[in-house]
Amino acid sequence: MQTHGHAAGPTAPAIEPVAPGADECRRLRIVAQIDDLRTWDLTAARLFDSGCRRWRARPDIADHPALLRWTRIQQSQEIPVQPCLRTTFAAVAAGHAIGDGDPCTGFAAAIMLLSSCPTEAILQSDTPNDPRVVRFSVYACREDDLPLAEDLITTTIHTCGTVLVRRCTVLRRRPATPATPLLGQPVPELFVLGSTAAR
Repeated sequence: MQTHGHAAGPTAPAIEPVAPGADECRRLRIVAQIDDLRTWDLTAARLFDSGCRRWRARPDIADHPALLRWTRIQQSQEIPVQPCLRTTFAAVAAGHAIGDGDPCTGFAAAIMLLSSCPTEAILQSDTPNDPRVVRFSVYACREDDLPLAEDLITTTIHTCGTVLVRRCTVLRRRPATPATPLLGQPVPELFVLGSTAAR
């Protein structure tokens, strides 16, 4: 666990690469204190607009490799808890609003759209006399651009607050459960080799 302040302090080390072929996922967690709410809101809105411009009305969004990869992971429940990348991309491609102006939701969506890493940003405190504390969680496989996601988060925070905690852990992905054939059940005509429906 590392802490560093606004202007001074140790810098966080580079994210260690996962060995090629490793069946792993990294989860980056950053906890930040937001001191300048106006700058935070404006920066989150700008990043979200940038992500929307990149993907709005794109006809090839369904073929995006990260979207296909994370949809498969989520459907197979290899990583049990993670934000849904497909929902965010689909909403933006259709021109739907996301988060109703909430900067945390908009910022998380921006990170997903720009880095293709499932991301969540959760407000930990929101009292009138205390600074806001936001917890970020970013998930990435070997093929994903986790360094970009981290740069977007930390660069934004350094303009309006302080990074309190940074931790990167490796999650072991559960092996996909193979489908169990149903023995003794009639096979639908659609799947019978050589049937009319299969042609």
